Amino acid sequence: MSHLSTPTSIMIMIFYSILTFFVTPVITRPLFKDHPDPCVAGFIVGFTISLLLWMKFGRHYSKKM
Repeated sequence: MSHLSTPTSIMIMIFYSILTFFVTPVITRPLFKDHPDPCVAGFIVGFTISLLLWMKFGRHYSKKM
């Protein structure tokens, strides 16, 4: 679990969680008004963005094991 190895990487993971579970569902909810559960699309978009950010930037802040 190298993503929880330093305080910086823990803060990055908290940022990704906020992005995935709060920010993107709020942004995508108006786009899916006719869908019964519009938050799911926001979770998927947020997860994808978080994953790409982790692979590009975040993993460099974790301790190599």
